[in-house]
Amino acid sequence: MNPNTTASMTASIRATATAAAAPGTEILATEPLWGPESIEGHFEGYLSAAAVLDRLATLDTPF
Repeated sequence: MNPNTTASMTASIRATATAAAAPGTEILATEPLWGPESIEGHFEGYLSAAAVLDRLATLDTPF
């Protein structure tokens, strides 16, 4: 889970995770639907944490 809303960063995280994962590992990379584009301090960190929890609660993918 990318904690910010920058799709290009999520794509980079997905590529890195895919390269490091064992064969056959499914990678689901996503970001919150709302929140800061970058985390620059405590306030953005707080917002990102809430946005990540919200996103996890709304995912339709079972884990």
